[in-house]
Amino acid sequence: MSNEIKQQSNSQQTLAALISDEPRKLSGIQKASVFYLISVPFLTALLGFGVGHVDRQWYLSGWIINTLIMIAALYQLTKYRAGSPLFTFAALLLIAPWVIFPVFGGMGRPPQSVQGWLELAGEQYARYNLLILGSVLAYLGVALLRQWLLDKERLFTTLGLGLMTLAIPLFVINMAYWGSFLTEAIRHFKAADRPDWFHAFQQLFLLINTVEVSMIYIATTMFALALSKTGYFRKGPVLAYVIVSLFAALVNLIPPSAPEPFATVSYLVSVPAFPFVMLYLMGVNLLRIVSSHL
Repeated sequence: MSNEIKQQSNSQQTLAALISDEPRKLSGIQKASVFYLISVPFLTALLGFGVGHVDRQWYLSGWIINTLIMIAALYQLTKYRAGSPLFTFAALLLIAPWVIFPVFGGMGRPPQSVQGWLELAGEQYARYNLLILGSVLAYLGVALLRQWLLDKERLFTTLGLGLMTLAIPLFVINMAYWGSFLTEAIRHFKAADRPDWFHAFQQLFLLINTVEVSMIYIATTMFALALSKTGYFRKGPVLAYVIVSLFAALVNLIPPSAPEPFATVSYLVSVPAFPFVMLYLMGVNLLRIVSSHL
């Protein structure tokens, strides 16, 4: 155990020494890789909200092509690694959910009608199961990142992991509700004779959604501050992470009954895949920093 701790400490020192040096310029293909990776969540949102649902064979084909491009881009940033692979694995796990989530760009928004939901019940089941998988991968990523940073920073990483430990089980329960329970409820309940508890159940899961989404955003803020304190991130990117995450956490508290545009903004920041965007960008930034110092 002591040898493992010493090896991790030596790896951290090696990486810290590299980062403290003057960075070299990324190659053209590495710059293109970073640009493409950063664009993925925004392109996915544009397709999902702008184009909407397309035929399954088209969006699955597009998702496979995008996945291959992302893997190639990640290879360009990981083929030279400094020190322990723990740092790289943490970054890759933070990125992994958004290797899965672009498939939602072809699925579009969840159906807004009972009939539409029932016609695409299989897709909704797949959608929310993939969201559960992505949330678990993100949690593993922050757990490894905390382990990496533990020798240098404890407060923010402990708070961040604590918040994620509370948020992810709630997220999983919420996604299970949407993907399984709600589908069966819609299938068996007619609008005229839904049980009295059904509306109360919806309000309960609205509260669960509000709590877990805000906690994920605040946890992201904690890890951004930890990476700043340990010298891995500069103040500019950290300020952006903190401002966007805290803004999203606060806006998420606005109820759906609020007037426009507040209700729409609150809805957007609470879309299940979106709380993981900042963690994803953090992972890309970690790989970029290491690549620019090798």
